Amino acid sequence: MLHPRRSCAFKAILFCWLFLGVGRADPLPDFAINAVISGSSTVSSIALETKGFFVDVAGPTVLLQSGYTRIERALEALTSIAGQLSTTGVTLTQAISTMSLNRNGPIATYFDPITAAITKLQRLITTDLTGPLTNLTAEIDHYVKDNFLDSFKTLGPTLVTLSQAVTNLRTAVTNARAASGTAVTVSPNDVKKFVTTRVISDITNGVRLLRTNVPILVYIVKSTLSSFQSADQYLVGLVQEAMQREQDVIALGVGNTADVNASVTTVTESLTTELYGRYSKLTQLYRTKLQVTVEANATFKAMVDGWLNDTAPLFDNLDVGGRLETIYSTYVQQVLALDDNLAAFYGSGMCSLVYHLLQSLIENGPYAQFCFSKYGQKVFNFFVLHATDIEDCYRLQMTRLDKLVPALLNIVKLMVHDIDDFAVHVERCTQFKNLENCVPYLGAEYKTLLGYTATKRDYLYRLTTKETNSSYYRLAGCYHNGEHIMLLNAEEMKIENDNCKNNGPTVV
Repeated sequence: MLHPRRSCAFKAILFCWLFLGVGRADPLPDFAINAVISGSSTVSSIALETKGFFVDVAGPTVLLQSGYTRIERALEALTSIAGQLSTTGVTLTQAISTMSLNRNGPIATYFDPITAAITKLQRLITTDLTGPLTNLTAEIDHYVKDNFLDSFKTLGPTLVTLSQAVTNLRTAVTNARAASGTAVTVSPNDVKKFVTTRVISDITNGVRLLRTNVPILVYIVKSTLSSFQSADQYLVGLVQEAMQREQDVIALGVGNTADVNASVTTVTESLTTELYGRYSKLTQLYRTKLQVTVEANATFKAMVDGWLNDTAPLFDNLDVGGRLETIYSTYVQQVLALDDNLAAFYGSGMCSLVYHLLQSLIENGPYAQFCFSKYGQKVFNFFVLHATDIEDCYRLQMTRLDKLVPALLNIVKLMVHDIDDFAVHVERCTQFKNLENCVPYLGAEYKTLLGYTATKRDYLYRLTTKETNSSYYRLAGCYHNGEHIMLLNAEEMKIENDNCKNNGPTVV
């Protein structure tokens, strides 16, 4: 005997069921004959619920943007599988619902579509989906196919059970209809005789059993589509990240160029203010103190004109400064060329790792989501770290080049000292009363000046060339070392990801 409280609870639940029509045998004219048959509305209701699940089997629409053809091909195969299952399942369950509530017949008109849909669904899960499943496996390995085949193992017997129940129901209503002869309404006795409780129970259980088999199909399709969508979005984001870091590295090169040009400007401005300015003062001193007297003697004039005209370019800022600018310009062009193939490097260097990461995700294996979540976002850091390493490379070399500038300026000062020294000799020469003694002496000193200055100028070129070349090689080595580290990290992560995909979380 029920406890009073439990009895009240039981009555409340029973009342709720009756109120909602759950499990209620509604006396409606159904199953394609004009008769009062209990349970038809329940069959229709369960069929429509199952139809909703089959609609969901088609899955949400997935729009791919990455251009990764492997995902596109996998999506095409999965969409074909899901679409065929969904369409056939919807046709079947709608036909069952329509048949359950029909009162006019003909019987064949409402039962034939059910049988045809069951047959088609059976053919799909046994043979017709073999091609798309094979195509899907070719792109994403066997996990999703295995899931489908596992669900088909249960769905197959269910369809056999449902088919038998439909056949028995069809036979029952056909016999009941025949027993009533030409009467419009099938008599209750004929219904009771042929359309038995067992027949109704079997069709109800068959449809209910079908309903329990569809959610797993929904799960397989939706989870796999979600993996495809996640992989596609990840790849789009990763490409954007790589492009951004490529631009960052290019910007570093441009910034380095500006810094180098500033260094060149410092040296060339010194040449203008110190070297060429002092030489101009020297020539002005000659013109003021000696030119008139010297040019009075044709021999002296020719000699001095030769000194000034032939050797003036040695002190010309346009010549010396231009040469330095050319050396630095060559250096800058070499440096800027280092990132010419950066996009290709990012693509080739990260290709294998990204492929394995995406594969582990879209395969939808047992550890797919875990492993992808564990490693996927870390790949973004590779690009950030690489750009940071390159920034350090540029900073280090710019620091060294900055130290070169004072050395170059000191050489310029030594060249200026030579000019100042010669200027002293010019001053002394003006004190000679006999220029025949002064001019040859001055000429000898001028040649000495030119020799010293030419040596310092050439050393200025050699030092600048050597230091910029060395800087380039150091920078290139640092640059490529950063790439090498990136490749090593990517390879290490690929191995870790593969191990995770095969063995799951590391627990030791």
